[in-house]
Amino acid sequence: MKYLLPIFAIVALVGAGCTQASTTQEAEIEVAEQPSPVTIEVTANGEAVVSQEGETTTDENGVPVTEVILGEPADVVVEMEVANFSFTPNAITASPGDEIEITFTKNTGFHTFAIDEIDLEFAVAQGESLIFTAPSEPGSYAFYCSIGSHRSQGMVGTLIVK
Repeated sequence: MKYLLPIFAIVALVGAGCTQASTTQEAEIEVAEQPSPVTIEVTANGEAVVSQEGETTTDENGVPVTEVILGEPADVVVEMEVANFSFTPNAITASPGDEIEITFTKNTGFHTFAIDEIDLEFAVAQGESLIFTAPSEPGSYAFYCSIGSHRSQGMVGTLIVK
């Protein structure tokens, strides 16, 4: 009997509600099946216009993500492949003062994109973009890879400004 009293006390405490209450709540999250593009325009006292364009997508966890791009789109857009001793395309045509955007879609090895006349040298990385302004004077400007002897081995191209 002396053993039954402590066991009875323990059973009574457990049965009396010494359990953890659940605080979990369910919430509904609505995610659009086809994310729509987002466009935002900002004006600063009529002096300048900055456009922000973006597109909403979802990441691997289903969380909406919006990529925002500041500024106006480039005047000249180029997708360039860089290989050992070549740029493809190896000629770019622009007007004086144009904004040029080069996206390096493929890169084999370690290379740069350089134009001496505008003091430009950019380390090429696949998937990255370079944005620069074309010279204000019409003419032909050589672009090349400044690594070792790559330029002398034919890794050159021409920016034609007309």
